Amino acid sequence: MDKRVMTVRGPISSSELGVTLMHEHFTFGYPGWYADDSLAPYDREAVEAVCLKVLKDLKEVGVNTVVDATAADVGGRDPVLLKSLSEKSGIHIIAATGMFPEMTGGSAYYKIYRSAMGGCDLEKDFYELFLREIRVGIGKSGVRAGLIKVATSDPTITEYEEKVIRAAVRVSKETGVPIITHTEGATVGPAQQDLFLKLGADPKGIMIGHQNNAVDIAYPLSELQRPGFYIAFDRTNPLESPKAEDNAISLVKQGYVDRIILSHDCILVWLGRPITLPAHWAEWNPLYLYRRMIPKMKAAGITEEQINTILVSNPRRLFERA
Repeated sequence: MDKRVMTVRGPISSSELGVTLMHEHFTFGYPGWYADDSLAPYDREAVEAVCLKVLKDLKEVGVNTVVDATAADVGGRDPVLLKSLSEKSGIHIIAATGMFPEMTGGSAYYKIYRSAMGGCDLEKDFYELFLREIRVGIGKSGVRAGLIKVATSDPTITEYEEKVIRAAVRVSKETGVPIITHTEGATVGPAQQDLFLKLGADPKGIMIGHQNNAVDIAYPLSELQRPGFYIAFDRTNPLESPKAEDNAISLVKQGYVDRIILSHDCILVWLGRPITLPAHWAEWNPLYLYRRMIPKMKAAGITEEQINTILVSNPRRLFERA
């Protein structure tokens, strides 16, 4: 099934996506990072140089498409940067619209200013924002989002987060774009699925994220019992438990290869004043799959065809809802 997919440079055929990393971040900053702009101003040219080097490495190992999963209410979503990176690297980049979890996203603006002070309907607010960013563009950039990212707390989806999801499902139905999710822990994936089904969403166009949060394989298995949904081990990196990687391999061997997606949730540039990160964080980059995970999968008996299904076919089918 061929479908048009919106990238930062415009629409392409879903058949052109190729090897796709479904959850990465070129730049990211938690709400409030901009208070430090006087001390650590955003330098797009410097950021671009860092990101282009990584994209060059990704292109050399065969990556064709990268999803920047940065939501609308956190720092770092720079559509002008994304378009320039795509043009200069030749890699397709897909931007996201959507919202981060209530506790760590930009909820104060919506809950206090828009709702408490202004009496606004937040679901309507989110609906209008998501729809505009998909159909018109992000800000004044003209760069259109190609998917929606929603996020929830654990173990309970808050009322605020449910409004985000309700709006996302409405927009997804109208535009055909997929939805990907963020989870804080390893409990709320099934609750997300139940809410999506209650709202009449198409599970074939939804990816439940961050399976790497779980070390117990019963968690992803419980989500796979709900047909259609894709589940993403999209925090595959040295900071997460190797047991989650073992779970992904086991699920492939159990016959779920056509429901699994891999990525890193890597942040190439953090915004604001720099902090000193532990030395082993240096391995957290979008080449981890090729340096560590894929060799581990092959050693466990996972075939090239199965790896191709995970990295090429499944992301394509998510956009095609197939």
